[in-house]
Amino acid sequence: MERKSSFGKILWEVGGPLLLNEVLTVALQSVFGVCFSGMLSRQGAQVWMLALVNTMEIPVFYYLYCRSRQKDGLEADGRESLWKTGKSVKPERLLWAILGGLFLGRGFNALLGLTPLPRLFPGYAPAVERLYGGSVLAVVAASVLAAPILEELLFRGIIYGSLKRGLPSSRAALICASLLFGILHGNVVQGVFAFLVGLFLNWIYEAEGSLLPAILAHSAVNASTVFLAVAEPEWLTALMEQTPFYLVMTAFCLLAGFWCWKKFQF
Repeated sequence: MERKSSFGKILWEVGGPLLLNEVLTVALQSVFGVCFSGMLSRQGAQVWMLALVNTMEIPVFYYLYCRSRQKDGLEADGRESLWKTGKSVKPERLLWAILGGLFLGRGFNALLGLTPLPRLFPGYAPAVERLYGGSVLAVVAASVLAAPILEELLFRGIIYGSLKRGLPSSRAALICASLLFGILHGNVVQGVFAFLVGLFLNWIYEAEGSLLPAILAHSAVNASTVFLAVAEPEWLTALMEQTPFYLVMTAFCLLAGFWCWKKFQF
């Protein structure tokens, strides 16, 4: 019988990487703030700094991810790549992950817009403005490229793996990891969105045994949000303001997203 980790060990294996992420982020931002204080005062520079900080943290959490897989007996030496995990990931699976991320990202955003949450908890708006306040290139670098790799290494690769070692089933770990992913986004609106997205990302990671589909899906989710926030054409914005079109678009995106989701089974 597989031996489950103790509560204290799980708490350390989950809380330790999260604490390390916070410490590294604060430390790197402080260093950049001292060294480049003049440059960081420019509009959008904070977004570039976020992209750079996330990129610099990736090797640290990649190392911890490899250690975690080695602990689970999934790798002989802890040096496997993100996609070379004992079984190949077929290209069509990557396509389903990307399409699922695009449709669900747009669909969950639209669904939340139909609820009273954005009005009851407007605190998400300043966070969104800070994140998408730079140039499109800076936002893409931070949200579509760097953040998905770092967050998938941390939340799917390390935290979800730790929870699986201690909880009764993979699905219990999946739900708990998704809840944690949502809570750590810091506000109710983004937290609910992140929880829903986290369910999808944890699911495809468990189904495929590889971080690559989850990273691509995460990038697609963020790309759909970036498009909505900074690059959506005016004609589409005008259409989305019409209730019938909004409802049809929401339903279509959710149905298409869940259809892609059903392609992944475990």
